[in-house]
Amino acid sequence: MMDAKIIQVLLVEDNPADALVVRDELEHAGGTQFAVVHLKLLGEALARLKEQHFDVVLLDLSLPDGHGFETFERLHAAVSDIPIVVLSGRADENLAVKAVQAGAQDYLVKGRMAEDVLPRAIRYAIERERADRGLAESEERYRLLIERSPDAYFVLCEGEIVFANATSLKLFGADRLDQLLGRAMLEIISDECHDQILKRAQHAGGEGITPPMEILGKRLDGTTIPVEGISNPFVYDGRPAVQVVLHDITERKRSEARFRRLVDSNAQGVIFFNTNGNITGANDAFLNLVGHSREELEAGRINWVAMTPPEYVDLDERCLAQMRVKGVSEPYEKEYFRQDGSRVAILLGAAAFEDNPEEGVCFVVDLTERKKLEQQALRAQRIESIGTLAGGIAHDLNNSLGPIIMSLDLLAMRFPDPESQELLAIVSSSAHRGADMVRQVLSFARGVEGRRMEVQVKHLLREIEKIANDTFLKHIQIRTIIPYDLWTVLGDPTQLHQVLLNLCVNARDAMPNGGTLTISAKNLDVDAQYAGMSMNSDAKAGPYVCLQVKDSGTGMGPEVLEKIFDPFYTTKDVGKGTGLGLSTSLAILKSHGGFIRVYSEPMKGTTFKVYLTAQTESSPESEAVIAASMPRGNGELILVVDDEASVRQITQQTLEIFGYRVILAIDGADGVAIYARQGEEIALVITDMMMPVMDGPATIEVLRRINPAVRIIGASGLAADGQVAQAVSLGVKHFLSKPYTAETLLKALKDVLA
Repeated sequence: MMDAKIIQVLLVEDNPADALVVRDELEHAGGTQFAVVHLKLLGEALARLKEQHFDVVLLDLSLPDGHGFETFERLHAAVSDIPIVVLSGRADENLAVKAVQAGAQDYLVKGRMAEDVLPRAIRYAIERERADRGLAESEERYRLLIERSPDAYFVLCEGEIVFANATSLKLFGADRLDQLLGRAMLEIISDECHDQILKRAQHAGGEGITPPMEILGKRLDGTTIPVEGISNPFVYDGRPAVQVVLHDITERKRSEARFRRLVDSNAQGVIFFNTNGNITGANDAFLNLVGHSREELEAGRINWVAMTPPEYVDLDERCLAQMRVKGVSEPYEKEYFRQDGSRVAILLGAAAFEDNPEEGVCFVVDLTERKKLEQQALRAQRIESIGTLAGGIAHDLNNSLGPIIMSLDLLAMRFPDPESQELLAIVSSSAHRGADMVRQVLSFARGVEGRRMEVQVKHLLREIEKIANDTFLKHIQIRTIIPYDLWTVLGDPTQLHQVLLNLCVNARDAMPNGGTLTISAKNLDVDAQYAGMSMNSDAKAGPYVCLQVKDSGTGMGPEVLEKIFDPFYTTKDVGKGTGLGLSTSLAILKSHGGFIRVYSEPMKGTTFKVYLTAQTESSPESEAVIAASMPRGNGELILVVDDEASVRQITQQTLEIFGYRVILAIDGADGVAIYARQGEEIALVITDMMMPVMDGPATIEVLRRINPAVRIIGASGLAADGQVAQAVSLGVKHFLSKPYTAETLLKALKDVLA
């Protein structure tokens, strides 16, 4: 719609009658006011246009100083920004077309202008001029937008670049526009992307905007740059063309690479998922955790729903519900099926992407080791409970065994006939084995240090051979190779017996279908070179007794060999092994200054070699035949303080038989009272450590106050008992470990009284 103002019209017409007609038509045009300036010559019009602005020019092509199309050309050249309506005295279609093509807004024939045709033509001319001006301004704005765009913009005609903006020059390393114009577009695309682009072009078929596509651009210096491109067909200068926009994605690729490195290097599993159950991406840590390959991942064959055991479906649903509400879920524990069907315990935390709640990322923590530690902790608690129980009953067991063992020495003296001696030997062996079992349980459960004595290893091996022959199935052949001159070792025979028995039982279990178990020993000098090797860092140069337990069983691979000495590690079925045998054996050997080596291969058997520091020269006691009678007393008065009546009774009988006088006390308080009355004649006090009313340490402390020089022997079934440590701090240096023999008791008395 025209603006509500007076339209300034310049009429260039040499015929007064025609000019009058034009004026009359404009004056009677409704709705618009026209102010008309009439000039007769083209020269006058050109001069006036320099002085005054007109909205439109009405031009007669036949003037005294201008004729035909030349008249229009001269005026249009001078005022190309003002619309011109051509007036002609004759209808010349070719001239009309020529004038419009040259820039005229309209063409009217004089004498044929119906009412309001001229005013409408003028209004149309002005509106068209304004539209053309707006289009030109729009095109200029678009041109500036293209030139200033941060993206590279190209126009292609028949595959060649015919236009490129300033960003294109910078992106592809060009200094001048002519370095890009005329090139084929594929020349500035990396060769490896050519097939990708050609396939996309064939698929698009020249219609519509292509979806964004990541490719590598090739700069003029040959380097590549990652870009994302779109293209669409259009008409450029009347020709079919394609406009291409390339966006530099270098920073995005750098960020993606950094994020990918962060994900790939993460020690815990990372997966990208969608709520349909698909795993769309994962790092190697996750793939290794579940036993799948990257090829399976890229083929879309890993599904987190299918990997989830049925009992965890509710937890997964809760996780998805939390993500729908909060975007993240609380971490929770679950399991996945591995590819081989086994399960792996995990801790999972998930978050949905803000731009697409149907997709997200999960962090997956392997809980295998933690679960093992939890199981080990539970087992350790059970073992601790066993230790507490063992400690609680050991005192009572030893008190029960003590009288039996001490009585045997007395009975052996009273019944010298062979039948009685044989029976007493059986009872003695059983009683001592019971005492050894108590010590073994305590050694395992509470870490009590074993005794140290000179041990004839060949006797241990013969005993192990007998146990194996008596208890192992007959399809296992037992072979022993024991030299007659085998050195002795210093150690606890019960603990060493435990080590050898553990190794033999493991060998038996490794031969379920039968085989050969070989037990052998030899003297060995370990030199400095062998001892200095890193794998034998716990070895020292010197003489050793090497004990070997070899089987022909299933053997072990490297992955198992690395773990066999770990506490609670076992390859046996649940309930058939605790995983403590080898770890306990290793601890015992280290406490003896020895070490152990193992050699094994799958299906080629296993050999364990135990190295114990040797005693190359036997002590005189081990070689002498002690046939003399046990030490005797000379009437010394001994105070025996113990809450167990049987212990008091057998101790009294033993001491009286061997020349001592004895006075008994039922507990610490009773013993203190007796010593307060008869302390001057009491030569020595034997007191138990664990008693009601007043225990051993309290009794010792009171006795020391009465007589700092009192001689005291402590007796306890627990060598690591805290009460023993208290007694040591009070100056007691001699202890009897229950149960003890008459000979042990009498020797201790002789040593202290001496």
